[in-house]
Amino acid sequence: MLLFAFVLTIGAQDNTQRLVVWQKSGEKVYFDLTEEPRTSFRGGLLVISTNTMETSYQRSNILRYTYEGAFDGIDAVETRDLTVMQSNDGITLKNVPKGTAVRLYDPAGRLLETKTSDGVSPVQFVLAGYAAGIYLVNMNDQTFKISRR
Repeated sequence: MLLFAFVLTIGAQDNTQRLVVWQKSGEKVYFDLTEEPRTSFRGGLLVISTNTMETSYQRSNILRYTYEGAFDGIDAVETRDLTVMQSNDGITLKNVPKGTAVRLYDPAGRLLETKTSDGVSPVQFVLAGYAAGIYLVNMNDQTFKISRR
């Protein structure tokens, strides 16, 4: 595992597009985007899965994770501003691309609901029937932590 992180760190000097995990120790770990890194959270861990491996980091040891590299030539991509609104009774996501599956997970990581965006209407989850706690909403490569009081 350390060899893999070392190889990724050495390769980070070029203009490759990559996910960067910034650790509190000052170390950065790089994941090439051609490996399609996916992030998720399990317990107190940040889990990163790629096409070839899976690794995890204690969330308490992570400052942040970002993307960097040469992103030139992306001028024909349609962009939409995702809007996330939370109330104690639920969460609403606006401008979710058509066909996108949006998933709601309970504090133990169990899938509670999945809704697919029609590209027009907001995607809404009503939390009124659920216990107080932390819930996760996941769509594509984005995960939102929400709290129900």
